[in-house]
Amino acid sequence: MATKVVIAAAALLGTGYLASTHFPGATGPAPGVAPPLSQPPAPTPRPATHVGAQFSMIAPENAPAALRHSGLTPDQQRTILAAVKRREVRLVNMPLADATGLTGKTVVVSSAGIAQTVVLGPAPKSVLLPIRDIGEVLITPGGPPGATHTIADGVQMVALTALGPQLLPTLTSTDQQLVLDVIVQ
Repeated sequence: MATKVVIAAAALLGTGYLASTHFPGATGPAPGVAPPLSQPPAPTPRPATHVGAQFSMIAPENAPAALRHSGLTPDQQRTILAAVKRREVRLVNMPLADATGLTGKTVVVSSAGIAQTVVLGPAPKSVLLPIRDIGEVLITPGGPPGATHTIADGVQMVALTALGPQLLPTLTSTDQQLVLDVIVQ
């Protein structure tokens, strides 16, 4: 019972404070109550956009050669190859291209703890991804860490999936996220 009384009293005090400091006609904070600190609102990340995609698996015996020709670091290659051999992940190829035919826009593609920076162009660029049977691939626009500005003309990508080319939603801000819900075939 005492807990309920304490909660009710705290709610009444909080309501009174808010009413005296944040509504028109209020004369200011109550005596002995410090005014609220002036802080800029914390940016809230935009909700991620989810899109389904199907990609073909690279056969385990072809994984070493595919990884050697990737842009992954030697440590990333070893980690992925070991997981493929343990059958924890499957390796898939996700070719990405700039849908507008331009060169130079950058995205960061993350899957199973591996992040890759990809410079888009008119020709599809091979991106190797470690995926469990079903997994999520996160794509974010490349840019300075913590930046939340708009991207001129947006980042428009096309992915070559097992079913053919798939136009992905346009990313228009550096705080946007695109999540591909991937099924490996």
